[in-house]
Amino acid sequence: MDDGIEQDTEVEGVIESFVNPSTFPHIVTLILSTAILYLMMKIKLFGMDELGSIIFLSLAITYILAAIINPSKIGKFLLNVNHDNAGIFNSQYWVKSAKVMSVIALTCLTLTVLLESQLGENRSNVIFFMSSIFLLMSIGQAISITAGGINYSNGRKLKPRESKTGRLATTSRAIIIILVFSPLVWWFGYTSGQTAQEITYVNLNWMLQFVFIICLGLIVILADKMTREKRRSESIDGRAVDRFMMFIIATCCWHLFSAWRRNPFIQNPNENAILVEEGFLMAITIILAVWSISNRGKKKGWRVFQGQSAIFWGVAFGYTYGGSVASLSSISGGYLDMVSITALGHLITAFSIIVMLPLSIGLVGIVKKIETSSKEKFEEISKIYNPEKGVEKENNSDDEDTVELLD
Repeated sequence: MDDGIEQDTEVEGVIESFVNPSTFPHIVTLILSTAILYLMMKIKLFGMDELGSIIFLSLAITYILAAIINPSKIGKFLLNVNHDNAGIFNSQYWVKSAKVMSVIALTCLTLTVLLESQLGENRSNVIFFMSSIFLLMSIGQAISITAGGINYSNGRKLKPRESKTGRLATTSRAIIIILVFSPLVWWFGYTSGQTAQEITYVNLNWMLQFVFIICLGLIVILADKMTREKRRSESIDGRAVDRFMMFIIATCCWHLFSAWRRNPFIQNPNENAILVEEGFLMAITIILAVWSISNRGKKKGWRVFQGQSAIFWGVAFGYTYGGSVASLSSISGGYLDMVSITALGHLITAFSIIVMLPLSIGLVGIVKKIETSSKEKFEEISKIYNPEKGVEKENNSDDEDTVELLD
């Protein structure tokens, strides 16, 4: 195979995989097509409310198939752009990219036609299916974030160290979270344009902001209490566990803050801005998912989850999540816009992350002990060999017995 296509035997880093020219067109297409399909489903252009859900589902299935066949030679030929290390800023690269994306488009079109013909009048069931999967995808985001944090924490050098579990440490963590999020909460409240309203409403707004900040601090205390015993365990890197816990807490608080700033007591952000923000968050989630999939595939030796195949699994996840949001928005008849849908998704993700914390923290910072059998073998060897003469004691005893027999 040409040198322009990476081999699966060399597992790339996550960032390198996403910016790799051989799969870069798939990432660009994911961003553009998701935004276009969402807008078309929102305005129900050409009956796209139901058809759009089918297209999203077809795209997700297409990339699952792509991930499966990618390790083969024909998969690499059809799905990876042979860029010859020339970069993306040349016409030949985009011509080859068009060939690769035409394979994806043809497969998606075939699946869409098959689903349309087989479902017939029941094709509306697809939009209900894609809408209901939103709950699973929000939980999936939490799993992806947690797994990425575990892989990163365990990928660093670990050594036995004590965890900081005292009251002072807990208070310090709570203060850090409060100091980080207080300016953000204040800023969005300040820019909400509500200062000209009645003083009672302003006071209520400030009170709710204060309560929200206090709740974030209580989450730190709750997480610290739930994980205290596990962080006191022996043979773990307590500092690595503490960092992982703070990462999980900060992520949970960020999702709660994202839901908070969509509440009716502050100015609702522009839906286009939300679309950009959710696209960015989805990209981060996909990166963490690909990272987790790649590491698991490498450990298990599953080529279908390594290299570019992991990218295709991530793109399939992206289309499924984008399709679930678009379908839920379309099926509600405009009652649920992207602002309210994403707020619900952030709440579900935050709740799932904090619920999984007592289990996930037990997978972090485990320092491997020296096997006792190896230590025993070392002691036996030390007894056998004479450190002064550099010869074996057993051999010396045998020699003495031999001398006695000869005498």
